[in-house]
Amino acid sequence: MTFLVIPIRLALCALFAVAGVTKLLDLGGTREALRNFGAPQRLIPALAFLLPILELAVAATLLVHSTVWLGALGGLLLLGLFTIAISLNLAQGRSHDCHCFGQLHSHPLGWSTLLRNILLALGAGLLLWQTLTAPVPAIVPLIIESGPIGWLLMIAGLIGLTFSLIDSARRTKRQAADAATAEETPTGLPLNSIAPAFELPAYHGGSKSLAQLLAPGKPLLLIFTSPTCGPCVWLFQEIKDWQHAHSEELTIGLISKGTIKDNFVNVARNSLGEVLLQKEREVAVQYNARVTPTAVVVNTSGRIASPLAAGADQIRNLLHTVLENSNGNNQNR
Repeated sequence: MTFLVIPIRLALCALFAVAGVTKLLDLGGTREALRNFGAPQRLIPALAFLLPILELAVAATLLVHSTVWLGALGGLLLLGLFTIAISLNLAQGRSHDCHCFGQLHSHPLGWSTLLRNILLALGAGLLLWQTLTAPVPAIVPLIIESGPIGWLLMIAGLIGLTFSLIDSARRTKRQAADAATAEETPTGLPLNSIAPAFELPAYHGGSKSLAQLLAPGKPLLLIFTSPTCGPCVWLFQEIKDWQHAHSEELTIGLISKGTIKDNFVNVARNSLGEVLLQKEREVAVQYNARVTPTAVVVNTSGRIASPLAAGADQIRNLLHTVLENSNGNNQNR
C-alpha cells in the first residue's frame, strides 16, 4: 500500500488547496452554495469563510510530514460531511451547482459528484490508516530518489493539471458571462407577435400543444425549466401553489428539459401539473428563452403578451402583473 500513499497525499493536498483558494476568491458563490445545500441561514456568512480556511488547513497539514495524519483525518471528516450533504440533496431532488471549486469549476450535483466524494473519502481513509500503522515516506526524498523518469512523470502531470485547470476556468467564466448577460438583458419575442406553436410529450401521458393549453380561454404563463437547474428546484415549490391557487385566472404550464425519469423527483415531490417535455431546448430557443427558469405570457389569442422574465424574482413579478390584469378585466365586465 505504501506506493499509493504519496499519490493520494499529493492529490488530496492539491484538491483541498485549490478548493479552499477558489472558495475564498468567490465568497458570494460559496454563500449561495451553502444556502442551496440547506445550511442554517444565520450561520452561512461564518461557514462561507470557515469552510475554505479548513480546506486550506487540510492541504497544509498534508504537505508537512509530521502532520500528515492530522490532514488525512481532517480531509476524511470534511469529505464525509460533503458526502452526507450531497446524498441528502440528491434524495430530495435538488441538483444545484456544487460550487466545489468556486468559479474555476462547478457542476450540478449528480451521482458522479457523490461517487467522486466517496472515492476521495476512501483515499483519505486509506492515508489515515497507513499513517497510524506504518511510517509514511517523506515526499521530497522519494521524489529525489525517483530518478529522471519520476521527474518527467511529475512534470508532465503538473503541466497537464495546469492546462486542465486553465481550460476549465476559461469555459466556466465564458458560460457564467453568457448566463449573466442573458439574465441581465432577456430579449423575448415582440409583444403581440404570434407565439410559436408546439406539441410536446406530456409528463402525465399523451401530448399537449399550445392550442390545447389555451383552449380553456385563460392566459397562459409558460415557464421554461430544467431538472438540473438549482433555482428551478426551489421555484417548483411555489409553482405548485400557483397552479392550485390561480387555476381560475390563468393556466401555468411548464416546459422542462429531458425525460420523464429526469423530471420524476421534481414533478412527483411537488405534484406539478401541466408539465411538458422538450428533448433539449428546441421550444425554448423558439421563444428566445436562453436561461432557466424563464417565463413568458401568451394571451388567449395565442400572442406574446409579456417580455421574458428570467429568474425567480422576475417570474413572481410577472405572475402578479398577470393576476392584476386578470382581476381588472373581470371587474370591468
